[in-house]
Order: sequence, then C-alpha cells, then structure tokens
Amino acid sequence: MFGTGLFVCMGCMGTLSDSKGEYLDYLGGVLTFAFAIATSVMIFGHISCIINPALVAADVIRGEKSLFMFVYITVMECLGAFLGYALLRVLVADELLGGTSGSFCCSTKDVRVTSLRAMGVEMLITAILCLLFCSVQDPKNSDRNSTVALKFGFGCFALLLPSVHYASSSMNPARSFGPALYNNHWKDQWIYWVGPLSGAIISAVIYMLLFAQHFPRSKREIRPNSHI
Repeated sequence: MFGTGLFVCMGCMGTLSDSKGEYLDYLGGVLTFAFAIATSVMIFGHISCIINPALVAADVIRGEKSLFMFVYITVMECLGAFLGYALLRVLVADELLGGTSGSFCCSTKDVRVTSLRAMGVEMLITAILCLLFCSVQDPKNSDRNSTVALKFGFGCFALLLPSVHYASSSMNPARSFGPALYNNHWKDQWIYWVGPLSGAIISAVIYMLLFAQHFPRSKREIRPNSHI
C-alpha cells in the first residue's frame, strides 16, 4: 500500500503544469514515473513490496500467491494509490493542474485510438514488464539481486516513453484506479484492468513454459526485494 501510494504521488507530481498553465514535456513525466517506481522498490522492496496488481496476477500463475492474496493485495494497492493521489491533490493547488482538475493524471487513451488497440498496447507493454518481473524472480538471477530497482526503473522508462502518447501506458491497474476513484472519472477504465492483467497472465505462462528453471517450489529462492 505504501509503495503504491508513493509511486502514484511522485509520478503524478511529474505531470503538473508550469506557471503558465502549460504541461511540462512528456519526457519529464516519463522519467518521473520511472524513477518513482525505482524509488519505491528501493525503499519497500526488502519487505516484499508489490505495487502492481498485474504482477501479483503473474505470481498467482507462478504458484507464489493464492487467489485470496491476489484479491487482498490488489485492494490494498488500490487503496494506496487513492491515498497517494489524494495527498498530492491536498498539497497541490488546482491552478497547477493545467485546467484538468477533474481528470488530472487519469489514464486515458488518445482519442484517435480505438479502445481495443489501446487495450492491446497495455497488454503488450505489461507483458514485457512481466517478463522482466519473472526474470528477476528466476533463480538463475540470484547473484544479480542488487540491481533490481535499476532494472525496473530503466525497463519502465523504455516501455513508457514510446507508448505514453498512445494509451497513457499505465501497466498498473492500481495506478489508474486511484486517480479515477478520486475524480469519479471512469472513462476507459476497463482498458487499464483488462489489458495489464491479461498481458501479465499470458506473459507469466510463456515464461514458465519456455524460460523458467523448473525447480520444486521448496527449492526456489524467491527474494523479497525482487518484488515490485
């Protein structure tokens, strides 16, 4: 919950407008979100911080989480995203929201993009993120544990930058849910649940079938600070 709240608060802060009411460049927003993810992993990773319901779903496929834990963690992540966003709105004046106080930092697709295509983009980029997640968890990477935060930071930057104009590049249902709940802005919300969750599940299945070392569960070395 705390990791998700920190991530959403920091990330959305990077999309504030300047003194003229104009939005800052997209590169700055993408960098802020990527570094916010890395920072959250560095702070909370050692206590099994998971800030993305899609990756929790991947853990269910991998046999590391139960369906009950998926529901519980998802609820806590959504609560954390709402509280982090609410904290930002309390601290920041509406004048800095660029005239979009009712939809600020809400995940929305480009009007020129169909809903199915936007969902496909979310599915694709979340599937790639899930491959990174599964790779970090793989016992073959047990000696590279110290760079987990950097891996996720750079990985998210590479995924966010080309897709942010297209479909907001959420990759995280909780990140989309928090601002939507606060603003009561539910347009296209289903895209940011169906796309990331289905992409993560498919990606986890592919990794388990093609790339993972098939050690018995009791012999796996799942490291708490490898979660996101």
